[in-house]
Amino acid sequence: MSDLPHYSPQTESIYRRPITAQRRLLVIYAHPDDEAFGNAGIILAARHAGIEVHYICATRGECGTVDDHFLTLYPDVRALRTAEQMAAAEALDLGAVHFLNYRDSNMPGSLDNQNHQALVQAPVGDVATRIATLIDDIKPEFVITFPPYGGYGHPDHIAIHHASMAALAHATWHVPNVFYSTFSTTLIRAIILFMRIIRRNPRAFGRNGDIDVVRVAEEATPITTTVDCRHVIPAKIAAWQCHASQGGRTTRVPRICWRWFYGTETLTRVTPPALGHREVLRFEA
Repeated sequence: MSDLPHYSPQTESIYRRPITAQRRLLVIYAHPDDEAFGNAGIILAARHAGIEVHYICATRGECGTVDDHFLTLYPDVRALRTAEQMAAAEALDLGAVHFLNYRDSNMPGSLDNQNHQALVQAPVGDVATRIATLIDDIKPEFVITFPPYGGYGHPDHIAIHHASMAALAHATWHVPNVFYSTFSTTLIRAIILFMRIIRRNPRAFGRNGDIDVVRVAEEATPITTTVDCRHVIPAKIAAWQCHASQGGRTTRVPRICWRWFYGTETLTRVTPPALGHREVLRFEA
């Protein structure tokens, strides 16, 4: 941790409409694009059922890898990814985006993580207090956040998991339904097998070789809950496309296979505990 004083940014809440809906879902992640790539289908299914959805975004994604041509109209990555996030907010029909305004961190070992403004440098209790304030304001029926390993081990994902769980414990408002985002490990394990066959290291995957796919599979939380997203697939893909600088424009799956690949999203139920069988979450009252 840095010896400098802790960075305490101001939360910036950008409302697209007043909070009037009786039922609300709150998504809590680290970066612009986490909400779309992670749960666009669930968000859209909730909106289709009349549930208001808010997104707490801990950073502005300053450390994201961006090709130069995306910056033609923007002074820096922060401005670009903020604009992409707000475009996605419109595509997802979010009620509001709440930026906590910590600086983006990067994968383990990055110098970015030593910046005293980085999310990973912030005390968990400080971040949790700010999230708890928003929980008390929004009063959600549902909360979705990262599991303990944060999906693929990004330090910001792990940090926001710990802060979110602490916030849920300390908020005055009791959230009746808490979930982790999760995914099937079948494809992940197939990738591991394929990489070993071609003599590639599955513990050094991705553009920068900093994703341990073996651990991703090991750390994935079990699927307890599925959400039918088939009726919102075109809107889901449109939300991805808003995050063009992060690969959102690329949809390699043929349209004929969309329902199979994109028609269901999965969660791990945290509260109340899962009953032992897989549930189908239907947002309709």
